[in-house]
Amino acid sequence: MNTKLSVVIDDFLEYLRKEKAFSMHTVFAYKRDLFQFAAFIEERNLPENIHDVMKKTVLRSFIFNLSNCRAKTRTIARKLAALKSFSRYCLKKGYIAVNPSKVLSSPKLDKPLPVFLTQSQAEKLNVTVPEDNENLRDFTIVEFFYGSGIRLSELHGLDIGSVDERHGVVRVFGKGRKERIVPLTSVALEAFKKYLQVHSNADPDKPLFINKKGERISRRQIERIVEKRLSRVSAQKKRSPHVLRHSFATHLMDGGADIRAVKELLGHASLNTTQIYTHVSREQLLKIYKQAHPRAQE
Repeated sequence: MNTKLSVVIDDFLEYLRKEKAFSMHTVFAYKRDLFQFAAFIEERNLPENIHDVMKKTVLRSFIFNLSNCRAKTRTIARKLAALKSFSRYCLKKGYIAVNPSKVLSSPKLDKPLPVFLTQSQAEKLNVTVPEDNENLRDFTIVEFFYGSGIRLSELHGLDIGSVDERHGVVRVFGKGRKERIVPLTSVALEAFKKYLQVHSNADPDKPLFINKKGERISRRQIERIVEKRLSRVSAQKKRSPHVLRHSFATHLMDGGADIRAVKELLGHASLNTTQIYTHVSREQLLKIYKQAHPRAQE
């Protein structure tokens, strides 16, 4: 099949957007990595036919070049993951007969422990539900993150109708537009009800969190709100919404929650992703030790 690499890349990105329902952020990441691969092919005057390009020798050469240019291990792993996904697509569509990326192994990555708040810090994060509109919105955003463990993209996409007050849950759309139902804390529900009272438009199809113009709040603004709130209780450099998601999962695990339940609440596709939260805080570890060991009290 005599098809140019650039054409297949465009088709693949469209496939990710329409059929896989990947976010624009994820699609852009794939686009950036695959365009770099295409540029590598062009710079070396290699044939641009997809059948000639998608060979293990070419893929290995690209990865070796990244290593020579001192690309970070995590960067190489991400680009290799993009190539592997693209290779599977090419095989599925009949552009190639064999998947050349199968023989390529990803570099081993050190998985850093997630940054999270202590339970004491989390308690100081949101104390009493405020009365004024802007602080009420910001309070509700933080409580939704910490109380439900949802992602930034999921909170950003919430509409008023996403919240089911009667059952105390919120409906979110995660990666790949997969829907899941997540419980809300009583504090989050109280803040939500008060927030709706001052909301200019209670139409269920309207965005839940809005700016002063009445438009859906931007992701960057949400990040700034969380950063400001976290700076009040923590000296950690990382102050993103994901810190609240990590805190949610860590505190559930410390409280004895089943890892499979945590996996479902977080919307993880694999239990392997959730296992990072099996680390136990020092306080919890000492508590278990004192309760379980016969000589601990001595």
